Amino acid sequence: MTPFQAAEALYAMIPHAVPRATLEEFGIDATPDQARQITREVLSLSLFWVHSALQVALPKSSQERVFRELWQLLAKAWQSDLGQEGQDVEEYLEEMEGRRSTYDGVVREGGIPVMVSAEAASILESGGAVPSEDRQKILALLLDLIPVDAIGELVTELNLTAE
Repeated sequence: MTPFQAAEALYAMIPHAVPRATLEEFGIDATPDQARQITREVLSLSLFWVHSALQVALPKSSQERVFRELWQLLAKAWQSDLGQEGQDVEEYLEEMEGRRSTYDGVVREGGIPVMVSAEAASILESGGAVPSEDRQKILALLLDLIPVDAIGELVTELNLTAE
C-alpha cells in the first residue's frame, strides 16, 4: 500500500461532517455554526488518534508521508465532505496542532481514550459549541463516532510501499 492509499483508507474511516440529524440522535440541539465546531473537534480528535497510531507503528519518514497525504485529502474535502464552508483550512491546521498537544498531554498523564474524549467535550463546552448540560451527550457522541480501535488496527496492518 502506498502512503496515499493508506491516507485514503484512514480518511474513509474517520468521521466527516457531523450532520445535525446525528447530533439530534444524541439529544444535542445545535446551530449550523455549533455543528461545524463539533465537526472540527471530532476531526481533531480523529486526527490525534491517527497520528498516535502512526507514531507507534511506522518509522518517522513513513508517518510523515501518510499524514501529509491525509492532510491533502482533508484540505480538498474541507468545504464539501467536512462541511467547513467559510472556514480557513490553514487556520484549522494550527488549531489541530494545538489540540494534538492538549490530547497528548492527557495521554502522557496516563489518560485512556475516554479521558481524551472528555477533554474534547470540555473544549467544546468552554468554546460554546455545547451547553454544560449537554457535556455527557457530546462525550457519548465522541465515543460513538470516533473509531479509535479501528484506526489503530488499520495502522498496525499497514505495509507501505514506495509511491
